[in-house]
Amino acid sequence: MKDIQYDLGNTLLKQDFLSETESEQLQLDQCKKMAINFAMLENGIAILSDFKNNKSYIYSGNIAQQLHIFKNQNALEIESIWEEELFEILNPDDVLKKHILELQFFQFIKTIDSEKRKDYSILSKLRIQESEKCLLHRMFYFSETKYQNIELALCLYQFDFFPSTDYTGMIINTANGTVIHKSEVENSDFLSVREKEILKMIQQGKRSKEIADILFISINTVNRHRQNILEKMRVSNTTEACTLASKLNWI
Repeated sequence: MKDIQYDLGNTLLKQDFLSETESEQLQLDQCKKMAINFAMLENGIAILSDFKNNKSYIYSGNIAQQLHIFKNQNALEIESIWEEELFEILNPDDVLKKHILELQFFQFIKTIDSEKRKDYSILSKLRIQESEKCLLHRMFYFSETKYQNIELALCLYQFDFFPSTDYTGMIINTANGTVIHKSEVENSDFLSVREKEILKMIQQGKRSKEIADILFISINTVNRHRQNILEKMRVSNTTEACTLASKLNWI
């Protein structure tokens, strides 16, 4: 999970940021107001992450007391874009899938005109460890119109009153009600169909020569696919790749 989080963090923090502009500061102030209002109105937790400065502003409603996190802090500033204190109480597989969806969302939102990006968000259900309760998570990316970077992310957490037993995640257009992506399982850009096919055979214990014979390709091609899988999934061996892909229902 840390590898995916590291990859996402690098993507967000290593954008080509320019010197701060007046419009960026205005956007930050506006997002802080939205975060404060959400925490007050919904009793939720609002986390505004600033990628340019690698910090987050956390605003907590009464839900934080129920979850025993961010204690005695209605407003908190941390030197990180990750709300680790909250992640620690969530199902780790759900947090992993959340990070993958956020990476997909970043790739998708860069294709959208900056003025329309506010219409798109992530919607996820995240299970709380050792509890029957779930959290509903919403995330929005914000861009400074002129330079096209993604400077801010606003994450909103509240109790989900229609809990399910499984993780659910999607990218939606809030302006017209369209679902753009529904879960990382159906829309993964990480592995190709052939890579998933080969990984499934590896999981079944087949060696490169067997896989090559079944697929009518060379052993070199199989080995190249194996290496691509390890690089994409940021794991050190195919055993780890199979374990992670199984968790994500890719194979």
